Amino acid sequence: MTHVSAHCWYNGQIRDREKGAPSVASISFHLGTGVFDGIMAYWNRDHYHLHRAEEHLFRFRQGAACMGLVFPWSVEELLAGIMELLRHEPAGTQYVRPIAFRGGPELWVTGSEGRPVDVSIFTVRTEKHRDLDDPISCELSPVERISSLSIPRQIKVSGAYVNSFFARKTAEKYGADDGLMFDREGHLAEASAANVFLIVADRLITPRLKPDVFPGITRKVFLEIARDRGMDTHESELRREDLAGIDGAFVCSTMMEIRAISKLGERPLLTVELPMYKTLVTAFRSLTHQ
Repeated sequence: MTHVSAHCWYNGQIRDREKGAPSVASISFHLGTGVFDGIMAYWNRDHYHLHRAEEHLFRFRQGAACMGLVFPWSVEELLAGIMELLRHEPAGTQYVRPIAFRGGPELWVTGSEGRPVDVSIFTVRTEKHRDLDDPISCELSPVERISSLSIPRQIKVSGAYVNSFFARKTAEKYGADDGLMFDREGHLAEASAANVFLIVADRLITPRLKPDVFPGITRKVFLEIARDRGMDTHESELRREDLAGIDGAFVCSTMMEIRAISKLGERPLLTVELPMYKTLVTAFRSLTHQ
């Protein structure tokens, strides 16, 4: 069950959560043209640590602008709004979800530009439901990663996540937790809603950034950690056959943090036992629990 905050920050004010929702006739609701992001607010003993909050909010504003959703609130104002919202909720680790949309009634595909842009921010309580130490199983998904030539894929456009939904549901249908998606050219892109890393001997490998690979902030953090510790890191274009000889793999995202893959297709992986994986987990958690 999702434990959503009772309040939201909506256009500069704290309100009851559902007061920050769009009209049932909103174009953003019907066409999925909203843009969102996600930030972890870690409750560390007596204070919140918002992990890479400025980077997330900058990406949020930039992504919204790419969809024509230009709003006046700065990164600093959004950050202040998040802190105010957190003060209205019980203390505890929260996933923070800002979303920009046009909430007024308008159904014309390209006729909503005159409608105001709204921004809502709410939180989801996570600490009682986190199973981050449990590895997951993945399949090589038959669902193709949607092309950036079809929908912008380096921003979090709501409608684009139908692709993620089908990849995850297809994996579950076949008994796996998630699916690794490939692009039209047959290159590994990512999991349904997370970046993916492979461990081969003493090398850490992840798909090279290109328009069809999402530039995750958590992905960036793990590359920074690995390089700071002298790990041999590679950003490469990978095909299905390149996954045959891996020793381990993991996925990472804001909400999932880092999750080991214990099974890829029918092949078991000992990811959780690998020294490189253990080092990355320890280093990441030292960053988030400040």
